[in-house]
Amino acid sequence: MQATFDGNLGKQSQSLIARLISSKMPGGFNITSTRKYLESRWGLASGRQDGALLLALTMEPPARLGSEGDAKAFLDGVVQKYAANAGVNLSSAAETGSSGGSGGGMMMDPAAIDALTKDQRALFKQQLELFARYLKMDLRAGDKASLDSKKSEKVLQAQLDLWNTEHGDFYASGIEPVFSPLKARVYDSSWNWVRQDALSMYYDVIFGRLQAVDREIVSQCIRIMSRSNPKLLDFMQYHIDNCPTERGETYKLAKELAQQLFENCQEVLNVAPMYKDVAVPTAPRTTIDARGNLNYEEVPRASCRKLEHYVQQMAEGGKISEYGNRTKVQNDLQRIYKLIKQQHKMSKTSQLEIRSLYGDVLRSLAMNESQIIPEKNGKPRKTLKGTSQNKGKVETIPFLHLKKKTLHGWDYSKRLTGTYLNCLENAARDGVTFQGKYVLMTGAGAGSIGAEVLQGLVSGGAKVVVTTSRFSREVTEYYQSMYTRFGSRGSQIVVVPFNQGSKQDVEALVEYIYDTKTGLGWDLDFIVPFAAISENGRQIDTIDSRSELAHRIMLTNLIRLLGCVKSQKTERGFETRPAQVVLPLSPNHGTFGNDGLYSESKLALETLFNRWYSESWANYLTVCGAVIGWTRGTGLMSGNNIVAEGVEAFGVRTFSQQEMAFNLLGLMSPKIVDLCQSEPVFADLNGGLQFIPNLNETMTKLRKDIMETSEIRKAVSKESAIEHSVVNGADSEVLFKKKTVDPRANIKFDFPNLPDWKTEIAPITIS
Repeated sequence: MQATFDGNLGKQSQSLIARLISSKMPGGFNITSTRKYLESRWGLASGRQDGALLLALTMEPPARLGSEGDAKAFLDGVVQKYAANAGVNLSSAAETGSSGGSGGGMMMDPAAIDALTKDQRALFKQQLELFARYLKMDLRAGDKASLDSKKSEKVLQAQLDLWNTEHGDFYASGIEPVFSPLKARVYDSSWNWVRQDALSMYYDVIFGRLQAVDREIVSQCIRIMSRSNPKLLDFMQYHIDNCPTERGETYKLAKELAQQLFENCQEVLNVAPMYKDVAVPTAPRTTIDARGNLNYEEVPRASCRKLEHYVQQMAEGGKISEYGNRTKVQNDLQRIYKLIKQQHKMSKTSQLEIRSLYGDVLRSLAMNESQIIPEKNGKPRKTLKGTSQNKGKVETIPFLHLKKKTLHGWDYSKRLTGTYLNCLENAARDGVTFQGKYVLMTGAGAGSIGAEVLQGLVSGGAKVVVTTSRFSREVTEYYQSMYTRFGSRGSQIVVVPFNQGSKQDVEALVEYIYDTKTGLGWDLDFIVPFAAISENGRQIDTIDSRSELAHRIMLTNLIRLLGCVKSQKTERGFETRPAQVVLPLSPNHGTFGNDGLYSESKLALETLFNRWYSESWANYLTVCGAVIGWTRGTGLMSGNNIVAEGVEAFGVRTFSQQEMAFNLLGLMSPKIVDLCQSEPVFADLNGGLQFIPNLNETMTKLRKDIMETSEIRKAVSKESAIEHSVVNGADSEVLFKKKTVDPRANIKFDFPNLPDWKTEIAPITIS
């Protein structure tokens, strides 16, 4: 650390000290004043000042200091404690000056000096006042202005203190604007990257690195075809014509495969690029080895080799999602019963009678006709041979389905669901294109669902503005590498810094997108606002500054963002091209708990379904709410990966990030977009999790069982190792222990060649 430390405080320490000075010191007493006082009063150099200020962080006063004197007194106490801790003897500058002057000669009493100069100062003052009256100047104007300034400063300081107390430091730092159009990074050179990919594949075949055609190779070929252009065809034709097939079989194979790919690229030259995922759907698997080590992995899902099979399984649903026509009748009767029960004027006898009749109706729904209508002698009638005695027609709700608005909420719609599943099936089989579409995405960081959606959009030819709150070289390189691999013909990724917690950033971002002179000049077709921050560990008694900022990001400014888009479309007259908003809803309506205002933010977004009808922006924005189910591997759900397999054992479905992205991209297909222009669409992508009662308790039990099994196996493994060591000796495990061998240098020095006497040595000796 000493070798790399440059003597200055780091970014984190400086920000903490700056926050202390701004929030606790009186107005006007800034960091410069603080350091100047420490130097003049105590003679501290910059390094000692840093140490004292770091100590001050641990002694932070509970409230803002009222005056400059209080601030200096606080700093004096900090310096005294710092000196005691560091073992340093400090003296004030005044004491140092007086002790130094005593050796140079006699010191005069300051009181005597004041007495000698008193009359002179009085004379000077009278003369100054005389000149001021003559010049009609107010000598006390500065004092009066200073008093007024202090009063205003106190008012402003009180307002600032109130703001900080109410909102907190995290909220204050979380709403700072970061957007700058000058930092925008544009990636659109798919024509260049496709040449590199084609050439890499060509030489992989030649040098034997590509020997079998698997799904990854097929996917790479599809990506090359989606970037097909005349220059690429000329490039490929040149290498095909100049391939030296006489050098071996791999060259012949490379030429043959290159010719096939060339012909495929020719066929799709004028075809819109398609998003088509050929990856294998995966399932979660958690294993515990003999030593108790937990291992989670994604494995190919049984009987589901491709996305077409995945769509079929989603359409079939499961046992847990069976839905009978009697269930609907029961739900309707339950609503009627609740309404009647709320009639307080009804007598107790009437209430009991209605309750009894309600129970009889429910029991009758579970019976067949022979049980309900007995014969004249009181015995039940026999049913005809072959007549079904089941409880009514039973349907299965697909794991992915759409709902329709009814008087009592949102109910499963078979017609809308059929349309959606057909779109998914077509996308899995033939692909889906987003050519000519303009998209705004937030919350598409690495490892998120949004990142997978972004890959699908650029694969289909869309132009996407993606925002990031952590604008850095690593982030921009991540999006560049994504475009390098997935970018198709005509697609584009524009990366901009953006803080969704800032109102200024929201307005500036939308202005940048629509401005035809200094911006992009786009008109958005899709808005995918997935930005969010975590609020884990916060109950109703611990709602803090972070929770309020999260609520602002996930609700307030999300709606403000939509409002800005609506305003831009209105101003520019874009009334026939509404933007589809894919709202990230959640099944968590307080079910899991300990998540601050997260569930409130998601639940409040559902009001946009009603506001689409009641407000005046239906011509500019359409609403598609997606209840996103359990998605494995994301930042929010990665901690629950180990119990995903156990949850699926209940007959529900969890999703990989690629599968959930495929589900969301299906909502952006043309038929669903047209449907959204008629009415808001509610998509339930929950995978049947809503049918598991007490899901939180179920997850807790699964996790407990897994951890208990792991601990037991660890204990047994340790006991077995101890027993083996006692029986066979301490060195018995040497042969079985894993040893990592680090590579070492292996430099070889051959014996030097001896010079020849006749040709090399003899001529030298003669000369």
